[in-house]
Amino acid sequence: MANTFTTNLNLAVPSAGDLNWENEYTDFAGAMDDLGSLFCFTVNAPGPAVNGVIFYDGFVPQENITVKAMGLFAQTAPTGQDLKVDFLKNGTDQINPGTLTGGSQFEKTVLGSSIGVLVSDRLGLKFTQVGSVIAGDKIVVTVYYQKEAIPSP
Repeated sequence: MANTFTTNLNLAVPSAGDLNWENEYTDFAGAMDDLGSLFCFTVNAPGPAVNGVIFYDGFVPQENITVKAMGLFAQTAPTGQDLKVDFLKNGTDQINPGTLTGGSQFEKTVLGSSIGVLVSDRLGLKFTQVGSVIAGDKIVVTVYYQKEAIPSP
């Protein structure tokens, strides 16, 4: 019987009926497959957050990717309202922001819909809402993305 392969990393999955695999390793292989294709990069905004400011506009992937989530950290947390950072794709707002809840220093947002970015695209980041009392300061944004699956042999 031929093996099948996981979606992203092409890990070999034994044929149905391999009880050792099914009982012990199936969930692990699925999780490993997901993690193995998840990458990230970080961008620092060293000063206070300012609504409407594009603070990064220059990530061009070397292969097609899909942006899945955003992590936001603020050394000084926003207060009064949430801090929001939206993605720009070729200079256009994606209206799919990451959110840092007012009073929090860290939060990860899984995007409502993934953003596909081609090798011909440019990805940027923009503050679309800042805290009303304290805007938020010294922001670090982590962008989580996946590469396309490795082609099957």
